[in-house]
Amino acid sequence: MGKVTGAVKREWSWLFTGQRSVLLVAAMVVGIDAILGLLHIVAMVGWDAPNVLRVDMDGSYAEAYQYVKYFWVVILLTLFAVARRSWSLAAWIPLFVYFLADDALLVHELAGYAFSLQPWSFGVGPVSAQTIGELGVSAIALLVLGLPIVLAYARADAKTRMIHLSLVVLVVVMLVFAVVIDFAHSFFIDIRILDRAMGFVEDFGEMLVLSAIVVYLMRVNLEATRLASARTATVDAVMPGQLRRRIAQV
Repeated sequence: MGKVTGAVKREWSWLFTGQRSVLLVAAMVVGIDAILGLLHIVAMVGWDAPNVLRVDMDGSYAEAYQYVKYFWVVILLTLFAVARRSWSLAAWIPLFVYFLADDALLVHELAGYAFSLQPWSFGVGPVSAQTIGELGVSAIALLVLGLPIVLAYARADAKTRMIHLSLVVLVVVMLVFAVVIDFAHSFFIDIRILDRAMGFVEDFGEMLVLSAIVVYLMRVNLEATRLASARTATVDAVMPGQLRRRIAQV
């Protein structure tokens, strides 16, 4: 437990200490989450809120903001790959694109529904056939899209492996909200107050974790840019200008 706490403290220190730009980005990204969450709570307490103000509804402002953050994640992963001249972290891009498509197009929900319509579909006790289908599709997607990440991790250097592991932890936490709490939520949809509460926890939790991923990748990119600049400065210092021009011509 002490080692875990120490690792978390070191990661937190690396993430924010002396990083004013990262703090500002974190404040803006998480601040919007907080505003959307507060709007949801105030609206739900005051009246039956319109869908656009609820974080747990399709077509809401919160869902649109999630799409924007997935887009940022893909851009940040690509920028890191270019800056480091290494495509190891680009292995994460298909997984985040799938998460975006799943949110926008209801991939696992529609697949689970299609599964439940088949004559050979089945449920397990209180777990419906549709839920089994949804979990099955999600598991297959994670296995297929997780394989390139495993291969990239195996070939990465020590620093990039740490980034991979940090992303694994963040994605696992996000999946706890998206899958585990969503699964538990399915048992309480007929109890209005629990349905609303668990729906909020599920989707707002996903929002916060995705924001954490954006902020983390922002910090990672700043480090990558610094290393790339340092590498360029070192080359400029030790390599004569005439030789650099000849290499560039080749």
